Amino acid sequence: MRSGMRPVTMPFLPGEGVARELLGATLVAAAFLLVFAVAEGWRRRAGPPVEWSRKLIHICGGVVAGLFPWLFATHWTVFALGLGLVLALRATRARGWLNALHAVERDTKGEFYYPLGVYLLFVVARQEPLFYLIALGALVLADSAAALLGQRYGRVVFTAGNEVKSLEGSVVFFFVAFLGVHLPLSLLTDLPPAATVLVGVQVALLVTSFEAISQQGNDNLVVPLGTYYLLLKLTSQPVADIAYQLAVQVAILILTVLVARGTRFLTLAGAIALHLVLYAAFSLGNPGWIVAPLLALAGCIALDAWFGRASGRPTGGQQVRSVFYLSIVSVLLLFADNTFATLLPASSLLPCEHPFFAPFAGALGAQVAIMGFQVLRHRDGGTRRAPMELGLVASAGAFALVVPLSVLIGPGPEPGPGPPALPSLLTGGALCLLAPPVYLAVRRLVRPPPGAHWDLRIQALAVFLTVALVVPIHLAWVASR
Repeated sequence: MRSGMRPVTMPFLPGEGVARELLGATLVAAAFLLVFAVAEGWRRRAGPPVEWSRKLIHICGGVVAGLFPWLFATHWTVFALGLGLVLALRATRARGWLNALHAVERDTKGEFYYPLGVYLLFVVARQEPLFYLIALGALVLADSAAALLGQRYGRVVFTAGNEVKSLEGSVVFFFVAFLGVHLPLSLLTDLPPAATVLVGVQVALLVTSFEAISQQGNDNLVVPLGTYYLLLKLTSQPVADIAYQLAVQVAILILTVLVARGTRFLTLAGAIALHLVLYAAFSLGNPGWIVAPLLALAGCIALDAWFGRASGRPTGGQQVRSVFYLSIVSVLLLFADNTFATLLPASSLLPCEHPFFAPFAGALGAQVAIMGFQVLRHRDGGTRRAPMELGLVASAGAFALVVPLSVLIGPGPEPGPGPPALPSLLTGGALCLLAPPVYLAVRRLVRPPPGAHWDLRIQALAVFLTVALVVPIHLAWVASR
């Protein structure tokens, strides 16, 4: 169900075409200058906490940006305004000006992500102005309320990378985001009341999860775009389907938090990130797609515990960045499969509905193979067995753990032909087999500096390159059958 609203230029702006765009841009630039002047004057006169003056700019800037679908007919005007804003903010930071915005102690790139998020939201959502306003409101209102109230009343804290966040702030974000979605949908659309409540809860839960794991201000990009995407997806579904998706997401979130508490393999933020990966597998694929990441998770937990016992070093406590690098290639394959299934379902080009399922499962197995290879090398001390032998052992174990059961369960009972079993098994096996040697080759070529994050990047790059080698052959074989 759509709002039915369409963007129109403001009737009080004279002129047409370029003249009207220039006039609108001038008014917006003047409005932002006024906001900056008021915030800086408030800081100098009253000395409020910097976070307060930042959020004043955040909110007032969002109010101005909320007019864009009615002010501008082309995205180029918004792009030019955003670029000018970024350059101006970089210049003021370099010169030590505008401390109402820049004097925050934490490391943030929010002043870059904010205009980028608004611009991209305008590009994709200007034809749905109600959804544009709801998505922008999630960024402006929910994020500001969470930051201010969480900072003031937050007691239960957790870390996302180098940033400290509070459970109280996340709860505030959830409730403000829920009201910001539910009330406009209830008042301005003809969706049934149950749908507006369920959509509000699910959108709020998902964007709260994204905000909880965001770092360096990238929530300014993820929250509005994620909110808009979810609105498009959920408002067109029946109430029963929305309720089912919400129940599954809550169950996945509880499961990942319990796994994090029971194994100490993940931090709370890491568990939230993992729950988003698992829910994406369920939502963009179906229940059968969750099997491979769950099996890979079990393998990672076992390898981490084994390494800890062998080395005597503390392990576990994996953060958001670890989950990101370990799952990014598989998530990209998931999106590729979802896009293919949407645009070309069971086409003559590839006569199966999920051609990327086997690479998805195999990429997860490849990641486990690399981790297993690392653990075996450490235990072996690099003196008794050749790397090829260790790689074969790690690849065989990862394949046996992840691929067969994933392929057996498959994408699930859906109409239309699924991926053939034999190509899927061979593709998964090839990915597991090639990943360790590709990882070694990349490490020798790149020669990264020491540090766990660099090694995670190398692992992700190795899996990506392995997928790039194997998937074309897999797709050609599937197409020929």
